[in-house]
Amino acid sequence: MSYLYVTEPGTRIQIKDRQIIAEKKDGLKIMLPIEKLEGLIIVGNSWMNAGCAVELLERGIPVTYLSSRGRFFGRLESTRHINIERQREQFRCGDDAKFCLSMAIKFISGKIHNQIVVLRRFSRNRDRQKTEEIVEFIKKIKEKTETASSIEQIMGYEGTASKKYFEGLSLLIDREFRFNGRTRMPPRDPFNSLLSFGYTLLLYEAYTAVVNKGLHPYAGIMHKDRQGHPALASDLIEEWRPIIVDSLSFSLLEKGTFKKEDFIKNEKNGGVYLDKNQTKKFIKEFEKKLRTEAGYLENIKGRMSFRRALQHQTGMLAKAIENRETSFYNPVKIR
Repeated sequence: MSYLYVTEPGTRIQIKDRQIIAEKKDGLKIMLPIEKLEGLIIVGNSWMNAGCAVELLERGIPVTYLSSRGRFFGRLESTRHINIERQREQFRCGDDAKFCLSMAIKFISGKIHNQIVVLRRFSRNRDRQKTEEIVEFIKKIKEKTETASSIEQIMGYEGTASKKYFEGLSLLIDREFRFNGRTRMPPRDPFNSLLSFGYTLLLYEAYTAVVNKGLHPYAGIMHKDRQGHPALASDLIEEWRPIIVDSLSFSLLEKGTFKKEDFIKNEKNGGVYLDKNQTKKFIKEFEKKLRTEAGYLENIKGRMSFRRALQHQTGMLAKAIENRETSFYNPVKIR
């Protein structure tokens, strides 16, 4: 199964002879058997005919619309996956303070664990002493998280751990791309620019997984309800941020995949964004990361791609919600 990303402006998308066809302005065509398509992501301005839209709806294949800077416009999706009984239980779980607290501890303790592993991996052949000082600080925050008495406390600990984590990453990254903490809306430097774009792609990857399990993406367990924000998908990606996006963004800058000149500064808001012509390169690397098979994920037997592992996690989340029993869910952790 494959995801198709359409990044060239003016591309025409249609279905013919059981093939989905993306035809660029220059006449170059990308073709994929419709049976192999799992999702379509349209970045920027492209055109899809009504027949194609109907076929995708009938097959339950979602279409996600993003701007070239990663801003989410909306989705075209079928209602075939809706499981109303599961969603009713999800709403009840959202009102169960004990359930929500227990799940929040799992989400954030898993995230902090993965931040520690990522820091240690990138500190090889670098300033290990300074990194270990930061790691020890973050470990203490993780311990506090695991005995927190409220979600507000947990989010406070998460903020403290993440601030220290990004401080550590900034010390390890090439001097050309050093940054001053996590900045968003707008991102202020190349590394934060890649993070913001990557987090958006990851969020809507999780959104699709959540919808496919019959859950409601906007009814969160840990994150508070906010108009237009898919809180449950946001809950789910916390432990995945370091594994997928942080490590990918760091590696791409370290390897020289992107140069400083590949980013442009918006003079109006001061934001730094990946040049539109480079967006498809990042998307290609992101998709490659999701397809990478890993055998170092705790609680997952054997080798599995990161995409399948995320879907597996979503299944465990659905089981925990259906049974209102948090023991069914274990956070993904890298070794």
